[in-house]
Amino acid sequence: MKRLHWIPGFLALIALAACAASAPVDEQAAQERFPADRFLTAEASGSSEGEAKRAAMAELAAIFEARVQARTLQQATSWTGEGLPEQFERQVEQSVRILTQVQLEGARIGRVWPDETTGGFRALAVLDRRQAAGRWQRELAETQLEIDAQVAALETVNGRLSRLATLNRVTGLMLREAVLESRLSVLGRPATPAVEDRSDIIAQRERLSREIALFVDLEGNPAPPFTHRLNALLASDGYRLTPYREQAAGLITGSIHVQPLDLGNPDVHFIRATAAVKLLDTDTDAQLAAFDETLRKGHINEGEAARQSVEGVAARVADRLAQALGTLGVATEADTPREW
Repeated sequence: MKRLHWIPGFLALIALAACAASAPVDEQAAQERFPADRFLTAEASGSSEGEAKRAAMAELAAIFEARVQARTLQQATSWTGEGLPEQFERQVEQSVRILTQVQLEGARIGRVWPDETTGGFRALAVLDRRQAAGRWQRELAETQLEIDAQVAALETVNGRLSRLATLNRVTGLMLREAVLESRLSVLGRPATPAVEDRSDIIAQRERLSREIALFVDLEGNPAPPFTHRLNALLASDGYRLTPYREQAAGLITGSIHVQPLDLGNPDVHFIRATAAVKLLDTDTDAQLAAFDETLRKGHINEGEAARQSVEGVAARVADRLAQALGTLGVATEADTPREW
């Protein structure tokens, strides 16, 4: 009987051909499972499955945010125009960066496979365009309704500071609208652009912000250093300060005091600073905000503990005032308290 020596070699060739064909087949299967017109995808590698998955999700978020940020800045520039103060341009850019930072809800890992080149793994992250678009379309509709309400409210707002606060809120909502429209555009589901031209909102805001100045009048022993720090923080947010009360469109009034605390540690001095603050529109005497802020700090040097507590409270007060005035780049939910 004749031995069939060729059979093992033939089978080996079949196996090699199957292995060589497996990669394209897998890639084709992935494309059929996650078609580009339905899914936004990103691929990354890692030394382990977990690392590859995390890298792929981060890559998907980075690609998405970069595209949204670029489109939003382009759109914002179109209705802010040229010749605006550098401070306002920085605030717009900061707001766009904050608003474009998004947790891609619905994003998931679609596939993980060994990376024969590195010996690690590769992962594919996917985002269902249709699912994400539905959520952001609803948010866009709500934002547009809120813009319409704020614009309508402008007709009844009296007082320069009150009007500026409303214009700030409208501008912030317009940026949010632009971000949502950019997200939908990146997903390939562009929204119908708004018919009404609101570029005059920006012009009104800038004109009014140049005219408005704030005056700080606080009582209490640490009032001078507190006021100095608060003035610096407000100026960094783009607000003008005046040393003359009669020239102010806004009055920041109230008190600031410090209190030593005995917490049972003889080596550390603890100081608590408390500020009670009101923000008033001097044109109408309307109260735009009223709040208290407290902060405790400890240090081996009593004077340093007092300084840290006073300056820390000033930073918190500045954030609260910015929220009341709708300062771009500060009064957003995604923003974090400033460092001091």
